[in-house]
Amino acid sequence: MKPNPEKTNEEVFDEYAKLVKEKFAMLKLKGVDIDHLRDSIGATINEDMSDSELFSKLTIITQRLKDGHSTLTGDTVFYYDFTVGQPVAYDHDMLFNNYLDPAIESGYVTEYKDAQGRPDYFVGYLPLNPDVAYLRFPSWILDITDDGIEDVFKKISNYKGLIIDLRDNGGGDPVLATKFAKYLTDDEVYMGYERFKTGPAEEDTSVSKLFLKPATSDYRFVNKPIMILTDIWCFSATTTFMYSVYPLPNIKFIGYKTGGGAGSVASGILSNGWLWDLSVSEFVDYEGNHWDNGHWPDIEQLIDENNPQVDEVLERAYREIEPLLK
Repeated sequence: MKPNPEKTNEEVFDEYAKLVKEKFAMLKLKGVDIDHLRDSIGATINEDMSDSELFSKLTIITQRLKDGHSTLTGDTVFYYDFTVGQPVAYDHDMLFNNYLDPAIESGYVTEYKDAQGRPDYFVGYLPLNPDVAYLRFPSWILDITDDGIEDVFKKISNYKGLIIDLRDNGGGDPVLATKFAKYLTDDEVYMGYERFKTGPAEEDTSVSKLFLKPATSDYRFVNKPIMILTDIWCFSATTTFMYSVYPLPNIKFIGYKTGGGAGSVASGILSNGWLWDLSVSEFVDYEGNHWDNGHWPDIEQLIDENNPQVDEVLERAYREIEPLLK
């Protein structure tokens, strides 16, 4: 075997631009003219550039995609930070110091930990209303089995309402997120479709319709009011969970706009060894909403960082759910 010939700076740039054009699924949604970018940036590239200078040129394209899943990795990792300048709808210390830790100590909430002893997820209720179950999932990388999911919903099955706190949940396993979503419906529902990029032309796409099927369980939490708390950090598999339950009429989202990241991701290596990730699909719900730019809640509510004793998002959720309890 002979080593691959070394690529010029122009060839590496053209390779990346071609990959983006052929694979990235949301050029139109994000308002990206990839041909113009390739021509305008390409005209500035020469063979005297260092690797770091060339890398910075490629990342101009990555930045323009405005997609948290699309990254470029050389000596450093470049990604689009969708959280910059966004308001606050979650404060870890505020939630734990004033709500979760006292409830854990009093036995209202059970804190489940992973194999390394780190907090994994929380199940129980808060003293704000003992008729409303409270679930918190800091991520969708959970140390939990299918039987464990069943046990979660068995524990909360007799409550009159449910609050699911997904704030600061950056994602993880979308399959696991969907397993939880299945416990919130007793009918198969049409969620929308995933549109995959299949070639270089804008029309080179294929569509896969998505349906949420109910879990086979006696402990599905259905026909009761559910409030889901969100913020800008809700991303990737959290978006999967959200769009899965979005069609259900008994669910409301409270907090702030999410980070999006609904698409599937492909990865590869450029000829010079740099790694790339690109979103190769996008999700469009049954109403025609594109979720990759984030999803606005039904009720927008932020927290007051100057009032560290009160989680306004959490308490607003309780105010909204209480009139709906039966």
